[in-house]
Amino acid sequence: MSRSLRIVIEVFTAGSFAISALLTALRTLTDWAPLRSSPLSFERTLAGRMSLSGGPGELSLLGLVAQPGSAIMWLLLAAVLVAAVLHMAARGRARFAPPLPLAISAGLALAALWPWVIGPVPLVGLALAAAACAALALGIAQLTEAPVTTEAERRADGIGGTGVWPLAFVAGWVVMSAANALGLVLFDFGLGLERSILLGLLVAALAAVWVQLRLQPLVTFSVAAIWAMIGVAAVTAGTSITIATACVLGISALAVVVVRMTT
Repeated sequence: MSRSLRIVIEVFTAGSFAISALLTALRTLTDWAPLRSSPLSFERTLAGRMSLSGGPGELSLLGLVAQPGSAIMWLLLAAVLVAAVLHMAARGRARFAPPLPLAISAGLALAALWPWVIGPVPLVGLALAAAACAALALGIAQLTEAPVTTEAERRADGIGGTGVWPLAFVAGWVVMSAANALGLVLFDFGLGLERSILLGLLVAALAAVWVQLRLQPLVTFSVAAIWAMIGVAAVTAGTSITIATACVLGISALAVVVVRMTT
């Protein structure tokens, strides 16, 4: 496969992920009517948003990260979209940089796909989300292990000229959205909501720590994960101090790893 075609695939998958993330955030279980009647309002009522008082019939399996319900989460999504654009721009100008590992393109494609599958087929959607997280983590880890060989690569990014710093931020968001969806799928299968969310947060914290240890200097991954946990804690603090406390513990664990990576 030629280098130019590989770069086209890389830019296409990153763009598909960004479009899918935006449409997923705006999508509801009912219709687009709330958007038309109250555009860009954080207070609008959106069917399917996660709520500690809601039942399974009102539940979207995407969760608070993929479908923001607060200003903090909307800002995080905006940052993710900007990071995806920065990554695409870096790849678009990387004419002489080596191609990315195919795992990264596969991970972005799966990350664009799973939010549209998890509703009708929850287990398949979760499997796709897990595969997206694994592919992105393994692909980015390969980049951090590869030496920077040319002056053009050094000027472009510092790690292979790939726009990998914003890509790590995107990966952190993907891991957190997948873990959040895991908790809601468990709730949909009959486990208590608070317990389900706690299990999802536990998986998120463990996965984030493991991935960050593999990515070493790319702390933008942890920045996205910590940002997401702050958003979950802010939304749930008024209804479940247990969930908010679990978020604080997860943030603390990631902060320790980040300090270790940067000192």
